[in-house]
Amino acid sequence: GAGIGGLALAAFISFCAKDIAVDIYEAKPGISSIGAGIAIWKRTWEILKGIGLEKEVKERGLPLPKDGEVRGPIFRKADQPTKGIDFHNQMMPYGPLTIPRPILLEMLMSYLSEQCNIYTSTHVASYKEQADGTVLLKLDDGSTRTADLLIGCDGVHSATRATLFKNLAEADPSKGYEKFAEPKWSGQWAYRGVVDRNQLREKNPRSLVLDQARIVRFLPTLHWCGKSRHVVTHPFGDIVNLVCYVSEENGFGKPYNDPWVATVQVQEVINCYLGWEPDLAEVVSMIQEPSRWAIHVVGPLPIFVSGHVGLLGDAAHAMTPHQGVGGGQAIEDAYILGRLLAHEKTTKANLAKVLEIYQQIRLSFAQAAAERSWSSGLLYDFIHPDFKVSPDATEDDLKPIGQAVGAAFAWLGKGGCDEDWVRAENLVANL
Repeated sequence: GAGIGGLALAAFISFCAKDIAVDIYEAKPGISSIGAGIAIWKRTWEILKGIGLEKEVKERGLPLPKDGEVRGPIFRKADQPTKGIDFHNQMMPYGPLTIPRPILLEMLMSYLSEQCNIYTSTHVASYKEQADGTVLLKLDDGSTRTADLLIGCDGVHSATRATLFKNLAEADPSKGYEKFAEPKWSGQWAYRGVVDRNQLREKNPRSLVLDQARIVRFLPTLHWCGKSRHVVTHPFGDIVNLVCYVSEENGFGKPYNDPWVATVQVQEVINCYLGWEPDLAEVVSMIQEPSRWAIHVVGPLPIFVSGHVGLLGDAAHAMTPHQGVGGGQAIEDAYILGRLLAHEKTTKANLAKVLEIYQQIRLSFAQAAAERSWSSGLLYDFIHPDFKVSPDATEDDLKPIGQAVGAAFAWLGKGGCDEDWVRAENLVANL
């Protein structure tokens, strides 16, 4: 895959070693990306600075990250037809860099060495590990390729992950490996769209949405059992980005047979937020060309690697978007694995052991990040089991959950990825 994880891995390998041939297989006809911008928090920024990305960020006129506290979003209870309640004004522990996905992909591609080749419109459907230690890649057009190592950076739908766990299940049916082959529906949808900021200003110049990124929360009541939801609004230029989350009670893991992404009518989004305070109801009614995304997740997986095959990024740990760390975790995966593969002690003979070091460093940390993101979503929806919220909650009643929201962001202001590399390097040096 030639997404963030795949290109980051190729970039780190290229930066650290010039003698490793990397073939990147991308199913799409070109290198492109959809979705929101990528938040680059402190851990990820430290490693991107290490390959010189700071210079290019400056040249493109993007604001650099800021150490120390910066003002973040306002959290507001808004599920009533009267004025809502601000229950937490977040001071972020770090001011992240937000990079549009296409720009980040361009930056990463600029680091690729002449040893890197990108093959578009080429989908790796499955693979087979061979007796000589190589991996036979089976493409969906019936052709094959051979590699010493296969890293699945092929996203939440990963064919690499599916093949890996199906193979393990066939080898040992007692372990239940087959349940890890496919992603699971999180029980959540995200309605995405934009609102014309100028039209909103003309309609309501005092709208709360216009000047401050806000996260507003829905409190499910007895009447709306299982209908937990929250909305994120973020003004940017002449638009307001709008993401409206809706959850289904006990929806996690249920079979999902509808399209994962679908264009929907505006009224479908409006119907999800009937009875909300006027400012929010107004902006939802103005959403343009909304689409509905079924949020799927991966894991927690018992392993990221098997033999000469590994998983990276969303293929290994696709997570909910409630802390904006999925892209950063893919880059951190790529950093550790890329440097391990480029290390002087790494050879064809010990590739499987090197992959196990990558797993030892990254599996638990990436899965902890996914769990934090999931927990944050429960807080935002007022359905976290540790924080009960009554329908008539006051500002004082909401203080504990506001404090929990603030505490959940603390880790994003910390570094540590370089320390992870020191651990990895010590392990590979002893092979």
